[in-house]
Amino acid sequence: MASAQQNKDDPEKVLVQRQIEIVIDVIEPPPPHLVSNFATMQDWLLNICERDKPQKPISKYAVGLFESLNDYTLFLIGMNTYDEDKHRSEMRIEFEPTNMYFKLHEVYFQNLSREQLLEKLTSDLKDFAKTERFKTSFFSKATSFVFETNGHTIWSKQ
Repeated sequence: MASAQQNKDDPEKVLVQRQIEIVIDVIEPPPPHLVSNFATMQDWLLNICERDKPQKPISKYAVGLFESLNDYTLFLIGMNTYDEDKHRSEMRIEFEPTNMYFKLHEVYFQNLSREQLLEKLTSDLKDFAKTERFKTSFFSKATSFVFETNGHTIWSKQ
């Protein structure tokens, strides 16, 4: 919806405010008592590359972090954005791999502040994006691969 109001500095001008609506799918939290089947984050991501393939093109892959007291779990999803009209967009989750979640082992984040953990995860994700396996996987067909938790773009097609 749009609204209009008179400009206080210049009563001849009218200010128009526009409202834009963006609807985003919600990511379900990991199941309780999740156990990691992988030794490292890279093992988890490699498994996704080898075992899962999206059914349709995906524009953005996102890794995020669920956090609780001494417990950190990564998730990976693929999203596409659809412009319904000029004021409304939808971001839909259209890819959830079989192993969508990876619970970080305590040794990975032991003695790290949250900020240090996010920096370490960002660095490790960027290292993964430089691998040949990433470059030849479906991830590289997207427009971007991001770490949602801190907003960092890990990789983008340019």
